[in-house]
Amino acid sequence: MVFFRIANLNDLNDLITLRVEFLREIQYMNDDKLSAELMGKLRQYFERSISSGDFIAWIALDRDEIIGTSGICFLIHPPSNKNISGKEAYIMNMYTKPKWRKQGIGTVLLDKVIEEATKRRIKKIILDTTEAGKSIYVKRGFQFVDNAMYLEEK
Repeated sequence: MVFFRIANLNDLNDLITLRVEFLREIQYMNDDKLSAELMGKLRQYFERSISSGDFIAWIALDRDEIIGTSGICFLIHPPSNKNISGKEAYIMNMYTKPKWRKQGIGTVLLDKVIEEATKRRIKKIILDTTEAGKSIYVKRGFQFVDNAMYLEEK
């Protein structure tokens, strides 16, 4: 039976492992790029961000095995007419292990992080998606915005 809970600092190793599995799957990383530096930076990020409350991760478990995760970062920008509070949330780290997919786990994990944003009265939630994940976001009302741009160092 699958159950869900908020991740804590005791889950760091599993959060790091799932992040690495996700990066491998979307081809941002192969074993050649898996470095001690990256693992250390992931640990630092999760420790700092979970402790401060700037990042909340939900995990799905089958008994003691973590089989999926979702995360949400909380950001504050200068207020605007469209977003008077300046608060935004960024959903990231959505990942379900392959054998557990198509069972609604990702949808529950998505709903959990949306609820976290709602509790904080955040009205704007953004995310990046893979082709495989697109459908669960669309089902929850996410829309593509064609004026978003990115600059990435090559």
